[in-house]
Amino acid sequence: MNDIGGVLPVLAVPFRNDGSVDLESIPKLIEHCISSKASGVVIFGLASELYKLNDSERIQILKEVLSAVNSRIPVIVGTEHSGTQAAVARSVEAEKLGASALMLYPPTFVKPDEANILSYFTAVGSAVNIPVIIQDAPAWTGVPLSLSLLSRIISDQPNVNYIKLESPPIGDKAKALRLEGFKIIAGFGAIHLMEDLNSGIDGFMPGCSLPGIFVEINDLFYSGQVEKARTLFQLVLPLLTFQLTSLDSFIEIQKILLKRMQVFSTSFCREPHTPISAERVAYLNVLIDEIGLQELKGITS
Repeated sequence: MNDIGGVLPVLAVPFRNDGSVDLESIPKLIEHCISSKASGVVIFGLASELYKLNDSERIQILKEVLSAVNSRIPVIVGTEHSGTQAAVARSVEAEKLGASALMLYPPTFVKPDEANILSYFTAVGSAVNIPVIIQDAPAWTGVPLSLSLLSRIISDQPNVNYIKLESPPIGDKAKALRLEGFKIIAGFGAIHLMEDLNSGIDGFMPGCSLPGIFVEINDLFYSGQVEKARTLFQLVLPLLTFQLTSLDSFIEIQKILLKRMQVFSTSFCREPHTPISAERVAYLNVLIDEIGLQELKGITS
C-alpha cells in the first residue's frame, strides 16, 4: 500500500443542495474509481474543496472514504495547514486512521521562507511512517519550491520522497528531482499528460469524474501503444482544457459529470463559488457529444 503511482484521481466532496456533506455518495464515488481500475484515490486535494471543510467534516469524510475503499487501493490524504504543528497533528491523525500516504502543499497564509518550508516538511515527515508527497503548485499557492530546497528536504527526511509537480512543463524539474531520489506525480488537471508520461512520471492525479479514460491512456502508453494513447488523449483534451479555466470550474464540472452518471446526487459547490454559466454548460454538452466515449454515453441531459 505504500507504493504510490499510476492513476490517482482526486476525489470531489459531494454536498447536498443545503450545503451539508453527502456522505452517502462517497461509497458510490469510490466504487466508480475502483471499478475503473484507478491505482489509488486522493482525498483533500485542491479539487476536494478542502478549504471549505471544517475539521469535524474532514474526519467524517476521511473515515467514510477509508471504509468504502476497505484497503483495496491506496488512499492519499491531504493534510496541509498554515501552521506546522497543526499540519503535523493532521498528518499523524490521518496515518492512525489508515492513510497510505500524505500530500501537503507548503503554508500559504503567511508566505514562508525556505527555512520554514524545510522545517514544515521535515516536521511532518519525522512524525509519520508513511510516504509524504510535496505538492509543488505555485500557481495556486504562491509559494515556489526550488530544486535546492527540495534536495535539502529529501536529504533531511527521506520519507518525504514524492512530489506532485503542477507547474508545467515539468520535464526538466522531474528529471533533476528523480536524481535526488524523488518519485514524480503529475497534476494540473492532466492537460499535459502525454508530455508528462514521456518525462517518466510515476503517476498522475486527474479529476475523479472520468478515471477510466485516464487508466486507458496510461495502459496504452505503458504497453507501447503510444500513438493510440495520444489519439485518446487528444480526443479528451478539449474537455480537460475547458474545465481547467479556473479551479472553481474544474470542481463544478467534475460534479456535473458525476451527477449525470448518478454517482453524486447534486453538483452543489459550497460558497464562495461562482457557478459556470448556462452557455458554458451548453458547450460542455457539445464537448461530451463530440468525444463520444462509452464512459460519457447518455449523460448530456
